[in-house]
Amino acid sequence: MPSPENSRRGREPDKEMPGLPDYCRAVRYAEELPSAQAYFQTQNLLAGVTYELSTYRFLLDQVRHVAVLGDMPSEEFDQQIASILAAGEPVTLPSDILILLNQRRLQAAAIAPWVEGHYRPGRRVGR
Repeated sequence: MPSPENSRRGREPDKEMPGLPDYCRAVRYAEELPSAQAYFQTQNLLAGVTYELSTYRFLLDQVRHVAVLGDMPSEEFDQQIASILAAGEPVTLPSDILILLNQRRLQAAAIAPWVEGHYRPGRRVGR
C-alpha cells in the first residue's frame, strides 16, 4: 500500500541505497489533465527558486505520476509542493525509479541551472 506521506523530510538519506534523493514527493493520477496541471504548476514553482529540485511527469505501469525530488526544501516550500500535488494520490516510488530520476536530475544540473526534456509516451527509461 502506498505511503500517505512520501516526503523524506527529517530523515537521513538511506545509507543502504546510495543514489536516493534527500527529498521526494510523488503522486499518481487517474486522469491526464490533473497530472499535466500538477506538473506544469510544480515546474513554474521551481523556476524561480534556488532549491536543487526537479519535477517529472511519467507513466509507471501505465499510471500517470508526478514527482518532485532533490535536495530538502524548507518546510514552507514543501507545503507549497504538497498543495500543488494534493489532487493526486500519494505514492512511494520504487527505489530503482527514484535512483533513475535522481541520476537524470544530477546529469541535467551539470548541463545548466534549468533543463527541460519532453518525451512522447512509450519511450522506456530504466526498469
